Amino acid sequence: MIRISYIKEKTLPYILAGALALVTLVGCKEIKTETSGVLHEDATVVNKIYTPSVHQAELNPTISKVGSSFGMSGDGVGMSFGGMTITESTVPEKYGAVFKCKHGTFISQGSDKRHKNLYNKLQEGQEVDVTYKESYRATYDDIDDDGKKDLIERVLIKFDFLDANPKKK
Repeated sequence: MIRISYIKEKTLPYILAGALALVTLVGCKEIKTETSGVLHEDATVVNKIYTPSVHQAELNPTISKVGSSFGMSGDGVGMSFGGMTITESTVPEKYGAVFKCKHGTFISQGSDKRHKNLYNKLQEGQEVDVTYKESYRATYDDIDDDGKKDLIERVLIKFDFLDANPKKK
């Protein structure tokens, strides 16, 4: 009998803590990232952007230190020359376009095939149909205690540019 009461006494705080944690998790606000369907916006191509690829390699031999070192016996062990540097940088080409719509001006730019195709099909001054998606941070909570989480806040966090196509006249 002593062992059973001892076990109850020792495990009861853990059981209560677990139950409290479960209740807390069930009652918490839920935050999700939500994405709209495909949206359309009329825009004008203000400018096209092309940044060429840059490849650069440089061999820069410099003598920054000439000296000799000696071993324990006093014999010369060798000479050291330092400062030989090789630098290389590779920057890929980028394509893009600047658009003006009723909300302002924005840029879509990148090194991928999608941006190269965008650059090639558009002309400055051209009217286009821009397609994009909006991403939101949505917060849900059960505010009326009906067991169902209600939307309590929705914040626009970014636009995802999809494409721009010339408008038919």
